[in-house]
Amino acid sequence: MSSFKEMIKCDEVKNYFVHGSILIDVDGASLNNWGSDATNTQGMDNTSAVKKVFKNGRMYAVVAGQAWRYWWRESLGLNGWSLSPITRDKKIAFTDANPLEYADDDVFGYMRASKDEVKDEDGNTVLNGGKGKNKDKPKMVDVTVTRVSPLKNSILTSVTSIDKKGLNEFSTMARQDGDAVPYEKQSYSTVLKGMFSLDLDQIGTFTKVNRSGFKNVTDITYDKVLENGSEVDDLINPNIKRARLENSIRRTRVKDTILALKTIAGGAKRTTNYVSVKPDFIVLAVLKGGNNIFDNIAVEESGRATLSIKALKEAIEDNKEYLRSDVYIGKASGFMDDVSLNILKSEITDIEIHTGSINKTIDAFTKTLDTVIV
Repeated sequence: MSSFKEMIKCDEVKNYFVHGSILIDVDGASLNNWGSDATNTQGMDNTSAVKKVFKNGRMYAVVAGQAWRYWWRESLGLNGWSLSPITRDKKIAFTDANPLEYADDDVFGYMRASKDEVKDEDGNTVLNGGKGKNKDKPKMVDVTVTRVSPLKNSILTSVTSIDKKGLNEFSTMARQDGDAVPYEKQSYSTVLKGMFSLDLDQIGTFTKVNRSGFKNVTDITYDKVLENGSEVDDLINPNIKRARLENSIRRTRVKDTILALKTIAGGAKRTTNYVSVKPDFIVLAVLKGGNNIFDNIAVEESGRATLSIKALKEAIEDNKEYLRSDVYIGKASGFMDDVSLNILKSEITDIEIHTGSINKTIDAFTKTLDTVIV
């Protein structure tokens, strides 16, 4: 097999993605609940039920993809990113939609529908004119911008069913005068699985095509990107031009996004149901193409969650032609200690498999991005 550097150099279309899959071990979690549930044991109105989905007639705990993204974004802010400010306007809310200044707008996408007053060459407001009732009002121009997020993630779901394993916690607020105020919440112990994909071609790259999802920036912002960046063709349609930030900036944004998984924190009910949402297992690789190959590696065996080494080995070997990096696998000590990753190293000889702790694996993987984002 040719080296990844040679393959990257020869690829005519460089549609590269970071693909990752994680497992999170949680005990007594109540991470992302919703409203009341008819199954609460005390028959109370003041309840908070586990979010869940049903598959093959069984119930699985769920953490919404939006909640996971929220934790991820907040972690980037705590790690030093200046997060895009949020504006509330009547029934809608939006970020600044400025991916040049705010990296989180670049990575997480946005939609901002708005209009600006038209100005003449001297900076004066242009009026509608004419004879209508709006003749003395400013002429407006549509400056709506939207951006599909380069970072895509699944919901987090429990690997094993929680049909009869959830806990209804009865609690009371009893410190005030008068009767105690009872409430009930549901919690669970399980292993959550999730996956994500980060489009490396789209990071720091913006179009102004007048189509929903493609008009990422205004003409002014587009030109500002080009002051220190460059103009590149679209991967599919060479007639579409895109403004791209310097590769050094793009690399930093991608690395920071992946590194944030080392310190990610969040979830509801943390005062009484605190759990860590940092991955206890992670697999990372750069692939050519947008399909995550690590989607079926966590399975249930005899009522407990485990890794399918067979599925992981098949995913790597079946997609080796699309790999554009080594495969990096991290697992925390104390989590699934009965699962050995050494068999992957011994049986897969033409792809380098790196294993280690979670943080060291993430650090090692991010260093490989210097040869991919060029």
